[in-house]
Amino acid sequence: MAEIQDSKPYSLGARLSLALAVQTLAGLGVLSLAIYLAMTLSLAGRERTEIDRKVNLVQHLVAEASSSGNAAAMYHKLDEFLLSHEDIQLTLFDTEGKESYRSRNQMPTKSVNIREEPLSFPRSASTFTTGQLKLDRSQNTLLLQRLALILVVSTCAGTAIISLGGFVLVRFFLLPVKSLVHQTRMLAPEKRGQRLSLQRPIQELQPWVDQFNDLLQRVERAYGQLESFNADVAHELRTPLATLIGQTEMGLSRPRTTEELQEILYSNLEELQRIASIINDMLFLSRADHGSRAQGRVTPLRQEVAAVIEFHEALLAERNLTARVDGEEIGLVCEPGLIRRAVHNLLSNAIRYAKPGSEIVVALIRDAQDVRVLVTNEGEEIPVDALPHLFKRFYRAHPSRERASENHGLGLSIVEAIARMHGGTTIASSSKGRSSVGFSLPVNARPQDT
Repeated sequence: MAEIQDSKPYSLGARLSLALAVQTLAGLGVLSLAIYLAMTLSLAGRERTEIDRKVNLVQHLVAEASSSGNAAAMYHKLDEFLLSHEDIQLTLFDTEGKESYRSRNQMPTKSVNIREEPLSFPRSASTFTTGQLKLDRSQNTLLLQRLALILVVSTCAGTAIISLGGFVLVRFFLLPVKSLVHQTRMLAPEKRGQRLSLQRPIQELQPWVDQFNDLLQRVERAYGQLESFNADVAHELRTPLATLIGQTEMGLSRPRTTEELQEILYSNLEELQRIASIINDMLFLSRADHGSRAQGRVTPLRQEVAAVIEFHEALLAERNLTARVDGEEIGLVCEPGLIRRAVHNLLSNAIRYAKPGSEIVVALIRDAQDVRVLVTNEGEEIPVDALPHLFKRFYRAHPSRERASENHGLGLSIVEAIARMHGGTTIASSSKGRSSVGFSLPVNARPQDT
């Protein structure tokens, strides 16, 4: 595939001004042409009318002379009539084809401005049989030439004036765009909270300004999350790394027996597994953030939840807890592995904070829009201001980060990512000593691979 070369930037104002100039020139040109054609047709019509009138007059005089036999009187009348019409020359021919009469007006023998009109007389006119009427059109041609010159000059002058005015107006109306360019140039990472604005809302620009401001807000939010995420990652990795370094230094500080070295290696292995778990979870979240979608098929949801509960039986017995599934079997289009992982994280979270001797309920609720999976446990209530942040990465509702060795704070973030990969959302509520955390998936989902 051939590489597309970047074209040089062009000026929107210059193109608009040029387009306005071309449109003005075309409009005025068409109007001037219409005026010229209308004048040409009008003069041609008047010319035709005048010729017809003069032909009728000559034919009348010839007929009158033929009936009276007085050709001299006719010549006299023709001389008087043509004397006041210098643009007309009349020639009459007798029955033998000889020229018997020519008016005194002289015209060029060859000229594009001369119009010749042949004359014919009835056979009753024994004196004359044919004739020729010449009309000098020089005045009309000169008038049309002057009109054409005036129209051309007017078109050019009008185009220049309108184009100049258009150029100024285009520059004036593009001032808001230049203001936005200046505001954009002033944006800087250290100046958070800055937004683009217009002095007056402009219908064509305001949607772009709003979208750009929304983008700035998302970027700032993502930047803040990234800073927090980096700090949390550093905090989470610092503890196991410090443990590894400390235990290794202790192991090297003096000679150790094989059993002691094995104990240190087992302890280091636990910390390394925790680091690997954090890294794997971060990679999964990264794929989800880059638009990875679940590969779905019709899955029996209650059966999958029951399998996850069975997997946690030992941990439930250790904490003196019980768990059950509440709800009928639901066939849902989803990726079973991801759903099991999400339920596993929710159930582990519920076991971690449930009151000993209580029961954990995994409820499956279906309505016309979606299917909800809610894990409810009895225990300390989650603060109201902490509920919107439960699914954030490395977030813990307890400020002291207690039980950090058991949980690195990515479990509920993975639940949110899995729900998002299926086109769903997360749910969290807490009141009267009962906390419910879960997710909802749309019932109209379709598998990408079957």
